[in-house]
Amino acid sequence: MKTLSLALLMLLHGVLASAKLTAYFSLNRFAFPDGKPYIETYLNVVGMSVTQALNASGKYQSKLEVDWIFRQGDTIVHFDKYNLLGPESDNALAVAPDFIDQQRFSLGPGVYEMDLRIRDLNSQDPEYHYVKQVEFPVPDGKPWISDIEQAESYTPSAGVTKFTKSGYEIIPFITGFYPEGTDSIRFYAEVYNTRAMNDNFLLRYYISNNSNRQVFPDKLVSRKESPSNVIVVLATLPLTDLPSGNYNLSVEIRNRNNELVCYRQTFFQRSSSSGKHIAAHDFDNLDINSTFVASINNPDTLKEFILCLAPISTGLEAQIGENQANLGDVYQMQQFFLGFWRARDTEHPQEEWLKYKAKVEEVNNAYSTLIKKGYQTDRGRVYLQYGPPNTITADDMDPEAYPYEIWHYYKLNNQSNRKFVFYAREKSTNEYDLLHSDAIGELQDPNWELKLHSRSQQFGVDMDRQQSDDIYGSKTKENFSLPK
Repeated sequence: MKTLSLALLMLLHGVLASAKLTAYFSLNRFAFPDGKPYIETYLNVVGMSVTQALNASGKYQSKLEVDWIFRQGDTIVHFDKYNLLGPESDNALAVAPDFIDQQRFSLGPGVYEMDLRIRDLNSQDPEYHYVKQVEFPVPDGKPWISDIEQAESYTPSAGVTKFTKSGYEIIPFITGFYPEGTDSIRFYAEVYNTRAMNDNFLLRYYISNNSNRQVFPDKLVSRKESPSNVIVVLATLPLTDLPSGNYNLSVEIRNRNNELVCYRQTFFQRSSSSGKHIAAHDFDNLDINSTFVASINNPDTLKEFILCLAPISTGLEAQIGENQANLGDVYQMQQFFLGFWRARDTEHPQEEWLKYKAKVEEVNNAYSTLIKKGYQTDRGRVYLQYGPPNTITADDMDPEAYPYEIWHYYKLNNQSNRKFVFYAREKSTNEYDLLHSDAIGELQDPNWELKLHSRSQQFGVDMDRQQSDDIYGSKTKENFSLPK
């Protein structure tokens, strides 16, 4: 019985790995026809990583115990425990195929802690335990887009199975890694509540570069749509000439004035000999001897160094880094750390790390709180990801408003004139949460000004309004539209 190499683990989404058991995990959020949100969870179990044993039919089969727990605070709002069976085989020595489990259940709007446990019932290996925070959208009558499900395939459905949606059998593609020879990306999404727009609108889906958000014109599709309760997006985009790298697949809707109403994106990776290999690195084969990471051998120091990379990591790198930090294997953490910086500068990885480390020390000094390091805060993350803003407008005396800061960037990657609004709901702390930004890919809240002034407008508020009442002496509007 084998486990996947560390190199492959680092290429794939949602890797769940104990000593031997290896599976890929993902989840997406959708809504039922009545508007009630639900979650789909996906587990892709690597067949060769689980133990097969004789079952009652005399066949060899793997058997896993899967536990799902969703909590809000100390309250368990969803619990499910079941046995997951792999395909049967006549030969104990045959390589077991991978198998997929998909679950679907309803959860109300809000923030949950998801607790997932997986155990191989035919093995004495320890169970895998994974905890993740999950936020569900609030169906407030406004347009919104489901998560984007990457699909291995989709075909018209002859019946109803657990993989059926909108009349199609959709087999999920969980890893998000498209190797050489894969010529397209298939996906499914749903757009809700566009009747609220009362006019035709533009639906677009496209591929963009993860690092600079540049959209590939030949991988952009636009279509005009009429308002409806639910619009299904089931489509394929070509990957044939896309070089190796990190990318985003996005779905968005725009009104007739070309203003962005809502959007959703998902991350994926491409490996191709047609371009420079950026994303896929065989960390498992990296030799750390005679490199700068060889002297970084304290496990706690390595964990801290890896976790502080999150602001400049791709979504996948951050996930893998967190997994490595949790596993705590010093040598593997050293390999990951070296590979991370070599991916950014092959010749001078140490210099790149030291420059970044200095910035981390800056944000730790400036933005740390009693419970968070500076790089873990919203301001620290934005500073490390985009660099220092050109201007900061700070105000803790604006009438009826929480203390806030507005950061203004003249240039932000390929964008211009972008702003971030942070606010502190507790005056005595140094914790400023990101409330709103007009930068692509960042939190956008049209009600941000109302929330900023919610101290004075907690009762009788019309949440469809996007601006707060004009308050004598308040400079919020001016500070955002004309930052100094």
